Amino acid sequence: MKVLRDKSKMTKFLVLYKSAVERPNRLADLASELDMSEQAVSNYISEMEEEGLIDRSGSFYRPTSEGMELVREIVSKLGSFLDEASNKINFISTCTAIASENIQEGERVGLEMKNGFLHASLEESNSMGTALNDAKFNQPLRVGGLQGITEMNLGELYLLESDINGNIETKTSSLKSEINSINYDRLAIMGEMQYGLCKVMSIEPDILFAPVNSAINAAEKGLDVLLMLSRKDLDEVLEKLNERNRDLDEEYRIDYTVL
Repeated sequence: MKVLRDKSKMTKFLVLYKSAVERPNRLADLASELDMSEQAVSNYISEMEEEGLIDRSGSFYRPTSEGMELVREIVSKLGSFLDEASNKINFISTCTAIASENIQEGERVGLEMKNGFLHASLEESNSMGTALNDAKFNQPLRVGGLQGITEMNLGELYLLESDINGNIETKTSSLKSEINSINYDRLAIMGEMQYGLCKVMSIEPDILFAPVNSAINAAEKGLDVLLMLSRKDLDEVLEKLNERNRDLDEEYRIDYTVL
């Protein structure tokens, strides 16, 4: 997260936050709260005054409107980062996985994401736990004593415009050829138009309802998703994707391709 690596910006954020919440009237109080020397805080405040971020003309140190905007910006970025980190790192003490082999209660198991689902096996991995019940191959298994982080590689989205213009047989023939050329894990459709086209092409979609949210959720679990949609829906989907990706580091963004 870039903002966390910017020491100067984060220190200014803390100065502004403390000034807004606690309204200190002495430099020594502010320095004590931030665990910094008075000289260091004084240097930051002088710089922030020049930038129009803080006002110390009255009895208290006060953030200006520009200063509060900086606080809002950093809080927003930190919130997005923490939400994403919570999704990437499982903080719960137990979970449910699919047994990749026969497993007995008490055995140590490794956890791994496969095809969008968490699987447990007797092989070591970056995320380990202890089986809480017996489970045969492909049965659900409760796992406790979780240690480590389950690796989560994001999938990609392929947005395929699929409107009918002209002869439907010609359209579906070229459309099916394009679909067959794409390496995807799940097929999502936006509405009745795409459902009808799939029926003509004898293709069974995987995601029929709430396709945008479902496609994003599937990509967050490492699946590549082909989303068939009409041209009029494209802008809405792109807006939602860009909103999700905004302010996230590159590794947390879902890549997409408009076909």
